[in-house]
Amino acid sequence: MCDDRRMNASEQSPTRLVSVEDLDASQVTVVEDTPHGALAVGVSAGKPFAVSNRCRHLFASLGKGQVTDDGCLECPWHAALYDVVTGKMVRGPQGAFKPIAGAVKATAGARSLKTFPVEIRDGAIWLLG
Repeated sequence: MCDDRRMNASEQSPTRLVSVEDLDASQVTVVEDTPHGALAVGVSAGKPFAVSNRCRHLFASLGKGQVTDDGCLECPWHAALYDVVTGKMVRGPQGAFKPIAGAVKATAGARSLKTFPVEIRDGAIWLLG
């Protein structure tokens, strides 16, 4: 009899996402072709991360943002900040949206980005599941 089990995430082979040396000063990039779709992949405080690529505010590509000095991922459009470990929005949008930043954080921003297990191996960031 055939074993028709589907592989779960922990059984999937690791996927190479990006070379660490290919990250520019922003310390993040978009990786399009992953088992989970497009991801924002980078390094924060010396540790790799991979999160869903779309900002919860107006769906900007977070992989086109930057990692701030304090290790958060900053949206390139309105400077909302995300904790790359938890995926939580830690600061709502700024600029013209600053007066409603708290409301955005409490509504659309209340849903965390998806986070994915990664590691640095052989100078590259690898997706583990």
